[in-house]
Amino acid sequence: MRGLAVAMLEARDFAAETSSRSSKLIHGGLRYLPQFQFRLVRNALRERERLRRLTAPHLVRPIRFLFPLYRGRGFGRRKMAAGLFLYDLFARIPRSERHRSLSVEEVLELEPMLTREGLAGGATYHDAWADDARITLENVLDAALHGAAVANYASVEGFSRIGGRLGAALVRDRLGGRSFEVRARLFVNAAGPWVDEVRRMEDRGAAPCVRLTKGVHLVLPLERLPVRESLVLGDDRDRIVFVMPHGRYVLVGTTDTDFAGDPALVAPDGKDVQYLLGVLGESLQGVSSGAADVASSFAGLRALVTTNSRRAPSSVPREEVILDSGAGMLTVAGGKLTTHREIAEKVVNHALRALGRADGGSPTATTPLPGARPITDCDPGAAKMLQGLDPITREILDSRYGSRALLVAAIIAEHPALAAPLADRCPAVGAEVLHAVRGEMACSLADFMVRRTSLVWRAPIEAVAAAPAAASIMARELGWDRAREEAEVRDFMHDMERRRSP
Repeated sequence: MRGLAVAMLEARDFAAETSSRSSKLIHGGLRYLPQFQFRLVRNALRERERLRRLTAPHLVRPIRFLFPLYRGRGFGRRKMAAGLFLYDLFARIPRSERHRSLSVEEVLELEPMLTREGLAGGATYHDAWADDARITLENVLDAALHGAAVANYASVEGFSRIGGRLGAALVRDRLGGRSFEVRARLFVNAAGPWVDEVRRMEDRGAAPCVRLTKGVHLVLPLERLPVRESLVLGDDRDRIVFVMPHGRYVLVGTTDTDFAGDPALVAPDGKDVQYLLGVLGESLQGVSSGAADVASSFAGLRALVTTNSRRAPSSVPREEVILDSGAGMLTVAGGKLTTHREIAEKVVNHALRALGRADGGSPTATTPLPGARPITDCDPGAAKMLQGLDPITREILDSRYGSRALLVAAIIAEHPALAAPLADRCPAVGAEVLHAVRGEMACSLADFMVRRTSLVWRAPIEAVAAAPAAASIMARELGWDRAREEAEVRDFMHDMERRRSP
């Protein structure tokens, strides 16, 4: 959007790793205030409001949290009151969304499941949540709409040099198997947990610039954890765990522990599960949920900026770092999902200066993502078809695609049978499978189930039931034979089994 010719290469699927494994929050990070990370929180809240009200209102939704205070755990009353005051001040939100202090009785009236013993009151405050994989994908789609060449399943495996500087990336097509070169004047390394691996492709002696920490989330059926409110629960180490009902399920997380090993193999383990269930048991009475009730789980890695200190992972700053190798590579690491646009603006400013061009202002500050822009080239009958769908289906499509729901409706107009859910009570319809392949670069069943629709955490039990139908539609569209179709379903089922039994 600022006049550069851009190619983007992703080794796996878009958002396959960290960018689909967050807490699904678009937030300032209330817990960073006691660490005096005021600039991080202020900037994140500014970006939260930008996403919510201007650039991605179809994806970013308000959420109200109930924050109970327990003596000897988590925040004290004064710390919480000061933190929430600053949170509201930085966000500049309307009076109706400002935090409200609550007595013990008011807290229990809102959430009867909370344990009374040790309860000292609490507060409500507003934040925002979103489907992280969809936000990532819409950035990719927008890049392509503005002329970038983008490819998933294209892994960078090395670089060639011209006169001491990087001249080309050596790329392997992971689906077709062929290799090729992508020549460029400048390369941006935004590989998350793999940034140091990519840096060592250029300089074998590059010192690590990131510290990896693992964050684990559990998904429990609402019937096993029947909370009314989204909660912020503290533990005895001043960490907080979010409990967020979404439909028929509750998302619980996250952990924050150091990780060493292959980033591709990160996964929840029994210790992670017991910690999260333990936090629930300390604050919620009558919780009967155990490890056997976990419907799904996921783990992601934070690439935190390396510091000389060995402080606890949750105390490490979340701000980003941008490194210039001097030989044609910029590396960006750290930061938060919420501030992705601001971080990208800084990176492009660095890139423009490295190329000897004026940086100017970034159009992304005011340009809505694709689903928040009107669709002008769609079949006029698609709008009528969308309005004619049952309200539940229409709401699912609107909340997932925004204005681009018209593209799914156009497929339904052509194939009416694909308006049906993929399985009983499944929040996805058949037409979305075709749209994922034709318009969102989905290449596998997991691409659709895990990232295009996020069924693995939105509706994991229904996802298992829906997998064969989704695979059948993909097989017809992509020309898979029976063996490939069965393998896709089998691999997905194995993945879901691992998620249920960390």
